[in-house]
Amino acid sequence: MTDLGLSQQALVAMPEKGLLDLVYLQPGGDAPDYLRELRLQNLERLDLDELRCQAEIFNTPKLRRAAGTITRLEQDEEQEYEAV
Repeated sequence: MTDLGLSQQALVAMPEKGLLDLVYLQPGGDAPDYLRELRLQNLERLDLDELRCQAEIFNTPKLRRAAGTITRLEQDEEQEYEAV
C-alpha cells in the first residue's frame, strides 16, 4: 500500500508483477520477439527469482515461458555489457 497523501492510498505492483501482468494481458505477450520489442532496460534491477516465483504462482505456461525468456534476455544483456 502506497500513501498518496490527502488520505488516499493505492496498491502498487512490484516491477516483476507488473511485467507479468502486461505479458498475461497481451495476446502473444510471451513471444520472444514481443519481449525483445519491449526494449526492457536495466533488467539487472529485476529480481529474476521473484519473477519466476510470481510466474509459478499464476501457474500458466505463458507466464513461465515469459519468465524464462526474460531471464535469457537479462543474461544476454549482461554478456553484452561485459563484452564492451
